[in-house]
Amino acid sequence: MNFTKIFRIVLAGACPALAAGPAAALEPDALFARLSPSVWTVRTFDAQERPLRTGSAVVVAPGRLVTRCRVLAKAASVVIRQDNVTYGATLEHPDVERDLCQIQVANFRAAPVAVAPAGSARVGQKVYAIGSPRGVENTLGEGMLTGLRGGDEGDERLLQTTVVLAAGSAGGGLFDSEGRLLGLTAPGAEGAGGSAVPADFLAEIPARAQAALAQRPRVVEGSAASAPAAGRAPAGAPGLGDALRPGDGLEYVRVDRLTGNRSPVIYRLDRITGDEWIFNMGGRIEQADGRVVSVTSPVGGMFDASSPPGGWGRKDVKPGMRWHMDYVAATGDKWRHELDATVIGERTLRIDGTEVKALEIAYTGWIYASWGTGSSAVGTRFIATAWYAASLGRVVRFEAEHRRANANSSNESLELVRVLRQGA
Repeated sequence: MNFTKIFRIVLAGACPALAAGPAAALEPDALFARLSPSVWTVRTFDAQERPLRTGSAVVVAPGRLVTRCRVLAKAASVVIRQDNVTYGATLEHPDVERDLCQIQVANFRAAPVAVAPAGSARVGQKVYAIGSPRGVENTLGEGMLTGLRGGDEGDERLLQTTVVLAAGSAGGGLFDSEGRLLGLTAPGAEGAGGSAVPADFLAEIPARAQAALAQRPRVVEGSAASAPAAGRAPAGAPGLGDALRPGDGLEYVRVDRLTGNRSPVIYRLDRITGDEWIFNMGGRIEQADGRVVSVTSPVGGMFDASSPPGGWGRKDVKPGMRWHMDYVAATGDKWRHELDATVIGERTLRIDGTEVKALEIAYTGWIYASWGTGSSAVGTRFIATAWYAASLGRVVRFEAEHRRANANSSNESLELVRVLRQGA
């Protein structure tokens, strides 16, 4: 059974109204009372937990919401919020071409909305929009459907409406008078009506996301790049240490140890070019032996934002080794780091049910903030520990604490939990 069929079955099971006959129109207050618990505010943050964007999302299946991909652009972490209740969310299926992204939320109980039958939208009908314009949660707008743009099958199909949709409304729901979802909204020009992507696209998101992933460049079998690279041989149970292939990913969990918030961090291998492994659309580039070439998107928090040249671990390290580093981080705040590293010893970690040997490397030193063209003369304390698995060619656990004399201090960990294999 393909993803589209599965999604439609889930929607049908969760939303009996899909199969029901015509229902009576609802008064606006009744419609809002029924639907507002299923429309949530989306907030995104960068690797330093600084706010990026605010949008909206609609619950379409148990534990699943859909928003516009533009809301999630460049986000290191995502949360959904309603009435002071917040959940961490993860991207599950992106359909970037149609600007529709499905996110997943664990232990989430909000009811899915009913979806209007395909083709039921008609010009002149009354419509209602629910979203978070300018971050104001659960705002109801009323208007009329003024146009159906694009062909019946084209990706450019849009529903135009007189409802004024401000920034923050992207990803909210456009509903008919019976409370059925017609589309996912996006703001128009300031003070003008907005538009919506038809809701009948939602069932196609998983399959289209998988198809887009499958179209990424693949490694030709038998080529030098397809062979297991040095430092990436199996380490225990088959699968964990096998060479990554384009489309595979590394799933870490990042924990803010000051708040207890947990969020997934995915490093997806897009392609292999010569001796370079390109992750996250160029946001991270490694050599075949695991050495870091560059990091331009610090999704892993301090693990990325404070990364030394070459990364936090390397294959030639041995217990007892010491070295000194003085460098300016290539991303994040690009602050100067002066650190001493010591290889403490070897320990065994358990990753996805497999025991892996890793060298524990301790880093202690100072971070100097940037001032103009130079650095501050006064540093702030930085302490980190990296567990580097030579058999995998990468750091499998990282803990760091940056002690600053204000509320901006950081204390976080990042841990590898599994390898995501394409098609698995």
